[in-house]
Amino acid sequence: MTTAYDEPAPATVPIDACILTTDRLVLRPLTLDEATAAHGPFHKAKSVVKYLRWEVRDHDGETDGRITKRLAGSTISRPGDGFVWAVEFKQADGSQGGEIGDVSLFAKSIRNAQFEIGWVFHPAIHGRGLATEATTAVIDLAFDQLGAHRVFAELDSRNEASARLCEILGMRQEALLKDREIVDGEWHDIAIYAVTASEWSERKARG
Repeated sequence: MTTAYDEPAPATVPIDACILTTDRLVLRPLTLDEATAAHGPFHKAKSVVKYLRWEVRDHDGETDGRITKRLAGSTISRPGDGFVWAVEFKQADGSQGGEIGDVSLFAKSIRNAQFEIGWVFHPAIHGRGLATEATTAVIDLAFDQLGAHRVFAELDSRNEASARLCEILGMRQEALLKDREIVDGEWHDIAIYAVTASEWSERKARG
């Protein structure tokens, strides 16, 4: 039986940023103003960003455009575009509050329908399935609404927590790039994990 995922096709764009909801969470698209104001205090904690592949979010004096490039706009229409969602607890009245992290999704190739996902979460929420819940919502959007063929994540190979999350999500380790980047004067290996549309569809069917 052939599914829509089996047919090669470019990504479905343009698409506007939207709020995503799960059983326990609300994922709210960030604005650039919010992000440059360091919307979550934990984003500046060294323990939180130890393995992240961007600098600790001290935006004071930011002038080189790196923050603007990383933080998405409101539409994905071409390679390099993307969204960043603040992940917050869903309140009893349906509102949100209590930010626990963020998840990003960027278009790497529209023609080949390739998207990169990234995340950072407060260490206090580990072990409760919240990171899985949030990232699953974003991957669902990538495959169901953007027509992604492949979603991948690049992470510091020492980042065991993110590697475990990738495995929980059904992402395979595709590569280990030795001495890919210099961080604080040391070479770091980068692991690449990915899941294709057909693999994600099969995972969802298994429940």
